[in-house]
Parts: sequence; C-alpha cells; structure tokens
Amino acid sequence: MATLAGQRAQFTWALNQYNLTEDVAEREKFAKRMAKYIAAAPVNGFAVEDVTQGQSYPAAEVAKYLNDPEIATEPDISEEKAIQSVNSIVDTTDVIRDGEGSGTLYAYGYRCAPGRLKIGLTEGDTVQRIAAQISTSTPDKPVLLLEIKTNTCRALERAIHAVLETRGRKISGGGAEWFKTTREEVLDVYRYISGSVK
Repeated sequence: MATLAGQRAQFTWALNQYNLTEDVAEREKFAKRMAKYIAAAPVNGFAVEDVTQGQSYPAAEVAKYLNDPEIATEPDISEEKAIQSVNSIVDTTDVIRDGEGSGTLYAYGYRCAPGRLKIGLTEGDTVQRIAAQISTSTPDKPVLLLEIKTNTCRALERAIHAVLETRGRKISGGGAEWFKTTREEVLDVYRYISGSVK
C-alpha cells in the first residue's frame, strides 16, 4: 500500500534527477516518472498537491505524459529507496530545531560557501523541499542548519527576511531568499521576533 511520505519521496526523487541532468532524453524519462507519481496520487487516495508539496516542477513537460497509458510501465523506485535517496541528498547532521507548529522555516547553506544561507519555508518535509531545489549548478551538498516549526510560516519568513535585509545581509543576484548570515543570527532574530529571547 502506498504511503504519502513514500509518494512524496518518489516524486521528489524524480524531480531531483530531472534537475540534475541537462540530457534531453534523461529529462524526458524523469518527466514521465513525475507524471506517473502525479497520476497515481488520486488512485492512492492522495491529492496531487499532497504529493508535489507545492514544489516547482516542469509542469508543461510533465503534463504531456499525464494521460499517456505508457507511463504506468515506467520503471519504478520503491518508496523506501526513494526516501533513502532523497534523505541522502541533504546533510542533516548539524541541524538545530526549535519552535512548534505545522509549517517549517528553514535555513541551509553549503560548506564551500560559509556564511551564506537560504532562508525559506515549507508546509511539507524540509529535506524534500531542499532536494527539489538542487540542480546541476549546485556547488556542493546542501547542509540543513536550522528548522523552526511555526503556524505562521509566511509571516515569520517575511519578518526574518526584512530584518536581515535592513541589516544589509541580502545577497543581490542570489535569489530572493539568500542572505550573508549565520544560523546564530537567524536564531537571534527569530527569538527576538517571537519574544523568546534566551
């Protein structure tokens, strides 16, 4: 029986593999796999959004295969293998976790670029969210440094981004969520905003 965690991992694994190649035939293969997992979601009792977790994926390319009966014969990766594969993409050996809630504000970076963190949010699994962002241009294995659970993810993310931008920490040209900061600074800002200065 399919599990939601397994279905999410299978989709994220296919998305990650798609993002890691520039070969057209390989991309087509993994677009078909994403279509397979999306098409299977309702059959397994899940909403498509539950499986994709709102991740950005090549929707137009995947849509070409959604009604293709051949996608059912696409090779499969087991749920267990997909979970293991996705979990191995992100280094979680030094993560600090704080807070309570249904959503997660996260910060990750790369050992090859110390002091540069991406601060984002997810309502789903943090590791899967990060794994979905990895592409051929990724310089190193991402290191998850911080997870803050909260019921006000979007507001907390905006507040932390605003404080860091005011402090001149925003990295221009690095995307909207990249900052020259440390985990400790992000934690200090979070604790100040949430009133839990320790």
